[in-house]
Amino acid sequence: MILDFLLNLNFWSAVCGLMGTVLVFFFGLPPAINKNGHINLILEQSAENEAKKYKVYKILSYLGLSLIAISFLIQIIHIFV
Repeated sequence: MILDFLLNLNFWSAVCGLMGTVLVFFFGLPPAINKNGHINLILEQSAENEAKKYKVYKILSYLGLSLIAISFLIQIIHIFV
């Protein structure tokens, strides 16, 4: 029974698609943050926290897109299996 649950491709496809969509919704591509951490509207200086934030947003947005792609691949595998 547990093996059937783990092999349920439709379930995993839906989970990957949902998680990917949520990540892309919140972190989108491309990030609206300067990759060097420059804040041009305030003092045109670099901010360490903005540079770190850019890296996190970039990683999570690509993770979200990857999960959506995996979701589609799982669906294609399910069709052919």
